[in-house]
Amino acid sequence: MSYIRAFISTCDSLGWTGGPGFSTDVQVLRSGRESRNGDWAQVQHFYSVPFMNILHDQYLPIKQMHMVCMGRLHNFLYRDLSDYVATNESLPVAVNGQTEFQLAKTSTIAGVTYRRSVYALYGPDADGDALQTSISVTVDGTPTAMFTADPDRGTIVFDTPMTGGEVVRWSGEFAVWVRFDNDRLPFTIDNKSGGQFVMNGMVDLLEMFPPLPEADSGP
Repeated sequence: MSYIRAFISTCDSLGWTGGPGFSTDVQVLRSGRESRNGDWAQVQHFYSVPFMNILHDQYLPIKQMHMVCMGRLHNFLYRDLSDYVATNESLPVAVNGQTEFQLAKTSTIAGVTYRRSVYALYGPDADGDALQTSISVTVDGTPTAMFTADPDRGTIVFDTPMTGGEVVRWSGEFAVWVRFDNDRLPFTIDNKSGGQFVMNGMVDLLEMFPPLPEADSGP
């Protein structure tokens, strides 16, 4: 399984569907009450991405990505247009000696918080190539550039350890690692325009975890 640092260059069409997904085990007790257990600590987003009325030249990048990924085998990058910006997001309060932080976005309602990890610090150029995005970071409200960002895993490592109690915040754009949810890629040819076929299809994608650090990846 590989991680391909590239996006599909062809633009999505209107009719996009996507959002967060969880896995919950629900057991109904004899009393009628439910016992529920969350199987996942991290959300998995899903996407159904339509490509409608595209010409053959626009279809080729989609097919090429599917071929290079060998269907569901390999991962690549996708920008979720419904959620790809972090603005002054706070991270867990620093502890003494801490240097590394996992970037995240936080949702809080009625005092209950869920923290979604952010992994891929990339954006697409016009050809679908991945460009590392710039992020801004503050420590106790003061901007700092004394850190190194890992764009594949969404971590930042500060040059000097924290003393404890610091509040780290970050802003920037990000993407998600995804894979195709199908080994087949059906498209239809429905018309012809300017000597090229007009094609339509839908691509289903699933969010994936980032690559492991090299030291933990194993054989």
